[in-house]
Amino acid sequence: MKGVIMQNFFKILFFISVYFFPVNLGFTQDNIEEKENMVEVRQTAMQAMWLRLDRLSTLIAQPGDIVTSSDGSAIVIGSENKTEPREYYTLIHGKDPSQDAQEIYNLLSQVENFWPNNTSIHHVGYTNAEQLVWLIPEAFKRYYTDSVIASQNLNKSFESQDENRIKRSVCMLALSCGRCHGAFRKVKFDNLRLEGRGWTGNYETCWSYRNEITVNASAIRE
Repeated sequence: MKGVIMQNFFKILFFISVYFFPVNLGFTQDNIEEKENMVEVRQTAMQAMWLRLDRLSTLIAQPGDIVTSSDGSAIVIGSENKTEPREYYTLIHGKDPSQDAQEIYNLLSQVENFWPNNTSIHHVGYTNAEQLVWLIPEAFKRYYTDSVIASQNLNKSFESQDENRIKRSVCMLALSCGRCHGAFRKVKFDNLRLEGRGWTGNYETCWSYRNEITVNASAIRE
């Protein structure tokens, strides 16, 4: 599983390098292979973000929640667990959560412009993006920017070492991603069954923050 994830991650980096530092490969704007590659890159990038956000949900897990460790084992959060969330995260996943947070921000930033008009469902049939991405691009841009800023805030929260701020920031990132997916991503049962709360942001710990956003939408950027 790790090998597949790393292979996809390197594939993302390759296509991003081609996109931002193009060489003359004979591609044109309407080249089918170029369009399909771009869709594949953004899908792979989103999956890579989901894996990291799913791991970060360990930081907001409650007693009885199940988290998956780095070796694929399912671990139930015990009611007597007294370990600090960040330390617990490192024990389960074998890495510091700030690394996943930074990688999410990097991925969001790198594929931010990977939704040109010629990659809509009218041009590439297997894209998971709704046509609304291209019909109301200003709204999509605003929601996407919310996620980028929420990701930045999460990285800043790790620097602060404030556990409450970290939890809030994890929730705000999850909720910003969930809100964007709810508006601009096709809902497929197989996707939801596999990806679960990572795409919707519906973590129990985050409900109070969801109410905060309902009252003040800009709170997601704070």
